[in-house]
Parts: sequence; C-alpha cells; structure tokens
Amino acid sequence: MRVVEIFDSIDGEGKRAGIPASFIRLAGCNLRCTYCDTAYALYGEKEPCRYTEMTPEEIADKITLPRVTLTGGEPLIHENAKTLIDLLLARGLEINIETNGAADISEFVTDNENLFFTIDYKLPSSGECEKMLWSNFLKLKSRDVVKFVIGTDNDFEKMREITARLKSELPQMPHIFAGAVFGEYDPARLVDKIIADDMLWDARVQLQMHKFIWDPDKRGV
Repeated sequence: MRVVEIFDSIDGEGKRAGIPASFIRLAGCNLRCTYCDTAYALYGEKEPCRYTEMTPEEIADKITLPRVTLTGGEPLIHENAKTLIDLLLARGLEINIETNGAADISEFVTDNENLFFTIDYKLPSSGECEKMLWSNFLKLKSRDVVKFVIGTDNDFEKMREITARLKSELPQMPHIFAGAVFGEYDPARLVDKIIADDMLWDARVQLQMHKFIWDPDKRGV
C-alpha cells in the first residue's frame, strides 16, 4: 500500500474532534476537488507525491493509539484496504474511515461498532458533485457521519436538499456536520443560515481544529 504518512495527533473535525488518534494517510484519489488541502497525497499535481510502499501488517504495527483515522487522498481505492481495516479491527482499534462519497463503501460496511464512516458529500463548489454515489449514503447507520464543506450559498442549498433526502430515505440518521471552506466562506454566515433553518437544527457546525492549532499548511497533524 502507498503510505504518505502515519502520525499521531487529534482528530481535527467530525464526531471525534479533539480526541487523540493515529492517522494513516494513503496516496492517490479518484477526485480533484477545487479546495483540496492534501494535494501532496495526490498523483501528478503541483508537487510529487512522496509515499512509502508498506504491507497492511507493517502499517498496523506502526499504530500506537486505540483510535485510528484512515484517510487520504481516498483510502478505499487501495487494493488491500479491506485487509488493513480487518487487521486493525482484529486488534480492537476504533476506526474512522474518511472517504469522499465517490468510492463504493459496500465491501467495508460491517456490524462492528468499532468502525464508522465519515463521508464527505461533495457540493457544487468542489467541482465533483456529480460523482457522488447515492448508494453509499443509503448504507449509513446512526454512528456514521456525513460531512458537508460549504464554499458558497449554493452549496448550502444543496446541503439542505441532501439532508432532507437522507431524512426521508434512511431509517436512522447519521450525524450531520457542516463546515466552511477554510478562508473562503464565512463560518459565522454558515451558523446564521443553519439557525434560520429548522430542518438543519440537528446539524453540527465544525471548524478544522488542526488549522487553528497549527499552521494551516502544516503536515503530520
């Protein structure tokens, strides 16, 4: 597997925000979002993608904390992703799979409550909205997370539309998190719009905590 970095930090967003976790960042992604902040994990971008080839066992042996965040790039496009995930679960670790909504999650869905998905529903300003697989979102459970990154008011309206659809089609709702594109959309405006919309009162507004604790471009955090 192509590993960009393995490091210990805190989850910067989502339902484990502020909690220590070991991060596994894998190289490569099937999307090219306009606001991507991990371009160093992609292939053929502005800078070379530097990675180390490792087996699932070698990766698992590097983990030091009881919680793991598997991220990228897009982690689920890797051939041995399920082998790695099963190995981590067998070791009793709690796994947050950060995935982009355009990679089929069917193979990775489990009743094991130590695994949950954080799926980033790509909104229009990402440039990748049309690549979302709705079937992914219909597989989510109450422990899972749907994340929306708002870059424009049009994105907000799309988030509202998708949240309403989830409420109508799912027997149990995942957690809904909404954040703003860092430096591009005013978080205060996002808060005001959510407060004014009773359909979104269960959504949680989030900031990318790691970008406030460290330099926004710092890696390994």
